[in-house]
Amino acid sequence: MDEEKVLQNITTSISDKLKRPIIVTYVSVLIIYNWDVIFYLLFENDSAIAKIDYVKIQYSPMYLERILTCILISIVLIVLFTVLNTFINFCLKWFYRKDKEISSEIEKYEKISALSGQLSTSIDEVENLKLKIDNLENINKSLGSKKINLDIKAISELDYQRLIEKIQTKSSSEKLLYSLKELISRLKQNPNISKSTFSSGSTYQKEMDNLIQILEEMNLISSGNYHLAIKMNTSFKDFLKMDI
Repeated sequence: MDEEKVLQNITTSISDKLKRPIIVTYVSVLIIYNWDVIFYLLFENDSAIAKIDYVKIQYSPMYLERILTCILISIVLIVLFTVLNTFINFCLKWFYRKDKEISSEIEKYEKISALSGQLSTSIDEVENLKLKIDNLENINKSLGSKKINLDIKAISELDYQRLIEKIQTKSSSEKLLYSLKELISRLKQNPNISKSTFSSGSTYQKEMDNLIQILEEMNLISSGNYHLAIKMNTSFKDFLKMDI
């Protein structure tokens, strides 16, 4: 848009300078062509009457020639100026059109390059997704072809081992281990015994409370209400079947 305004301004400026009225052109040519007469009238020291008589004597035979010649020259100049103005306008428009075409081609090339880059990136992403999907399918097939054999007893033994390791980290580990044996022994006799009964009837009441808290933290039991029966998970129920 800015380039178009610049070209329009140049064209307007040239047109204003070249498109002169015919009278101005004729007067200019008349002055230039008759410079000798004008020079004589302006710079000669004779009187006005003497100057007029001199001009009549010297230039009267050439009046018509000088006037017609100036008119002819003015017409030729106006035609030349018009042709020149038209040619310049044509050239400017042609250059502007070519510049616009080149700019358009450059913009198209840049857009095509950008789209090509995006397409290449998208293709790479699609290929990566395909690879991930293939890997997931292979993993799914591999898992489907294997028989999953979960040994509940092994899991319970692992939970028991973790419980023992945690108890051994405590300062009163011996009392806690004794309380654990006591708890398991009493639950074997009465699985519906409450938390309050354990606390009141245990050898080491403080350690028994700490043990129950540890079991709750490891989600092995859930005591709930203080006076209700303790709820045991599968691993802790297996503890009752172990030879501890």
